[in-house]
Amino acid sequence: MLRGTALSYDWYKSGEGQGLLAHLTDPATGDRRLYGCLEYPNVPPSLECVEYKLFLVGDSGVGKSAVAAWLAGLPAWNRQSGESPGLRVTTVYWPANLQNSIMFFKLNIWEAGEGAMKKYGHVYPACKEGAHGVLPTFSFTDLASWQEIPTILQKTILPQDSITPIVIGNRFGNLADTTVSAAEVSKFETAWNIPVVRIRNQTNSANPGSLPEVAAVLNTICEELWLANRRPKHAINL
Repeated sequence: MLRGTALSYDWYKSGEGQGLLAHLTDPATGDRRLYGCLEYPNVPPSLECVEYKLFLVGDSGVGKSAVAAWLAGLPAWNRQSGESPGLRVTTVYWPANLQNSIMFFKLNIWEAGEGAMKKYGHVYPACKEGAHGVLPTFSFTDLASWQEIPTILQKTILPQDSITPIVIGNRFGNLADTTVSAAEVSKFETAWNIPVVRIRNQTNSANPGSLPEVAAVLNTICEELWLANRRPKHAINL
């Protein structure tokens, strides 16, 4: 099954989709609520829930913590600063329509600061152990972080691993600061058979990310994870 054909990307706009998203919304703020690892939204018990562990990895300073906050729908996500002092897990819930079946995805996003991974030998293995997916992250304003993506993939995904990669490009959109071209990204996607999703640069607002933009990225992540379970071996050109 081809990427982009299994999941209905606009379903979240329907009455049914909006009804489920309402269960994830904090009525006091109107923003999506942040859930702890052991918390569960008040959704119909008949709804199938699938849980995945994701490892968010990338060079220091590319905005990994901001990416996790953006995916979770948090306000002021773009004002994350400084390196994460240790290991952090962000839980994101997202409903999706896959082949006319409604599913509820629980994404546990693990990330750690580069300093913590170097200082404590158990942090990197803990992030990777049992991961279903890896999110190598780069910044469109940092060419070196983009050039490091192939190395990160080869280091993180070994031949014996069954880990699905989705590359995340942060700080996209400001042409004056962009150092990674659309042609380079397209060439990478073709050569590696890995999608690259984009997070638009947003510096002047404390609001959560635009729902259509967040939905597009979460739908891509959920579809890739779902499709990976139906492949005999991940079709990645490592």
